[in-house]
Amino acid sequence: MTTNDHREIKAFGEYLKENSVLSQSDCSRMIAASSSTGQSIDTVLVELGLVREEDLARHLAVYSGIRMHRLSRPDLSDDLIERIGVGFLTNAGIVPITRNDDNIALVVADPLSAGDVGMISYLLDMQFDLFCAPRSHITELLGQWNAEHNAELADVSSQYEHSAELELQDVNRLKDVANEAPVIRLVNDVIQRAVDRNATDIHIEPSADSVSIRFRCDGVLILDHRASQKLHAGLSTRLKILAHLNIAETRMPQDGRMRVAVRGQEIDLRVSVLPSVHGETFVLRILDRSTVPLKLDSLGYGSADVQRIKRLSQLRDGIVLVTGPTGSGKTTTLYSMINEIDSDRIKVFTVEDPVEYRIDGITQVQVNSTIGLDFSTTLRTVLRQDPDVILVGEIRDAETARIAIRAALTGHLVFSTLHTNSAAAAFSRLIDMGIEGYLLAGTVRAIIGQRLLRRRCGSCADNTTDSCERCGGGGYQGRLATYEILEVSRGVHHAVNQSATETDVLDAAQTTGFVSLKDHARGLVASGLTDKAEVERVLSGLGDA
Repeated sequence: MTTNDHREIKAFGEYLKENSVLSQSDCSRMIAASSSTGQSIDTVLVELGLVREEDLARHLAVYSGIRMHRLSRPDLSDDLIERIGVGFLTNAGIVPITRNDDNIALVVADPLSAGDVGMISYLLDMQFDLFCAPRSHITELLGQWNAEHNAELADVSSQYEHSAELELQDVNRLKDVANEAPVIRLVNDVIQRAVDRNATDIHIEPSADSVSIRFRCDGVLILDHRASQKLHAGLSTRLKILAHLNIAETRMPQDGRMRVAVRGQEIDLRVSVLPSVHGETFVLRILDRSTVPLKLDSLGYGSADVQRIKRLSQLRDGIVLVTGPTGSGKTTTLYSMINEIDSDRIKVFTVEDPVEYRIDGITQVQVNSTIGLDFSTTLRTVLRQDPDVILVGEIRDAETARIAIRAALTGHLVFSTLHTNSAAAAFSRLIDMGIEGYLLAGTVRAIIGQRLLRRRCGSCADNTTDSCERCGGGGYQGRLATYEILEVSRGVHHAVNQSATETDVLDAAQTTGFVSLKDHARGLVASGLTDKAEVERVLSGLGDA
């Protein structure tokens, strides 16, 4: 609750006292309950049994200088409900309506809370007249709308039973199917549900008789629902239109990007399309970085290690690598390090595929291999732009590695990622690419190996139940990093300079207190932040150690 909201609620309490609706003690109860629960004032007063809902709505309308509205189904603006999201509107107690003069207005249950109305105004770039109605009326009407909407989706396969048999050349018919309301709503609903569940990816996978829609949540795939195979043509075409892809091409892979609004927040999605025997399969990577704080301690790094990494981010030259498999949070860690740099005094470039975080004050370049703008070509150009710090999304080949090393040798600090199982293995991988050991020893300053583990749910602990609101009975809620930080000490420098094996590098690192991924994960288990089952899933064999 904001300070303004608190003052407004106190003033409304005074109004209710002056009109003999509440006593002084009831007013104090109202303010205390509102402050402690964060619930809207109408919910607090009704649940405490202090005012009848209909009477309260009238008092809120008079106090706020707006009129009451008797809602009915024909009043609802279907278009705006779809654009804003019925879930958001239900939680906020707001419904958009179309008035007799064709103007759009909002009916609100709590006119004292301006935040949600402001968010809608910002999202749609318009101002609204406000009306008031009891929350139960708004909720009931939105529930009816949602039931009709779901029934329409359930019936959509019969409406488009021939859509799966459309000829490839019938592009106009494909566009018609993709732009009709049921398909639009299905796509919007899938994305909204995925964002609500904090999913990182949406998988749309056709089979012989259905289309499976799965979400990757906390690193694990979860089936959301199965739709009719007959929906696949409209669904795939709609996604291609949004991602600016060729809707007539179904034989070759395609990659694109789209941006949608979910609950007032702009969400970027990276779209990958791959032909399969039952039709094209889609993976949508959700790049909603508003929910990811770019701070090392938020990722699970301990205070002492945060200071080590901050020190690495202030180096004047050299290479710092983050290793791990896809989805292990490497880019998030790198950007958290970039955030520690004063970009007003230091020129920072990123070269990525794609750009996953948009940050003011740094120059970000997205590679595009289809036009010859690959990592190596872009890096060569960036080096002519007088950079101080360069973030390379990934070192994929020897040429990119050599350019990164040349940048480090000429006084630049380079951050990048590498797909290896451990920090020590990064040296072996680069040597296998053909990079000489003495070059690595002279330029690499540190390597961070990282994985993400599901965090144990703090609400249900060991008593996991389906009723747990935070984890839904899964026993985990959110993720945290387990990591190892291998700084290039004198011993490690010598081993790498001799192109030593991974074991030799590890032996040299352990003489200076190196803590491995496995040892760090054991500490997280001991502290109760995760459990052995999760560690065994992510780092096989660790639980037996």
